[in-house]
Amino acid sequence: MDPKVRDLYKRFLLVGRDYPLGLSHVREKAKAAFFQNRDLTDPVDIKKAVKRGRWMVREMVGVIQLKKYRTLNSRYTPEDLREKLRDIENRRVLAEFEQQNESDDSGDTRGV
Repeated sequence: MDPKVRDLYKRFLLVGRDYPLGLSHVREKAKAAFFQNRDLTDPVDIKKAVKRGRWMVREMVGVIQLKKYRTLNSRYTPEDLREKLRDIENRRVLAEFEQQNESDDSGDTRGV
């Protein structure tokens, strides 16, 4: 077994400890993916598979960070402040949408 493959499996297990669905879920999915690619012998294919696996680990880290952020945010931000922030964001998005529609309407010079 290539050392990079072994290292990737260890990374999955390390990151899986904090993953929201749990280590057992990560272990099952990683094991299935590794068994699916166990017949790879070409070094280029192995390198591509390891690269994709590292990308998956980075995505998992992003999910973990988002989960931690949301947990902390829900614990320490009062509900009324969260609602105000949501209202501000909704108004901003609505204003952008209306502005985009106005520019689309005024830019339409075809005689349809």
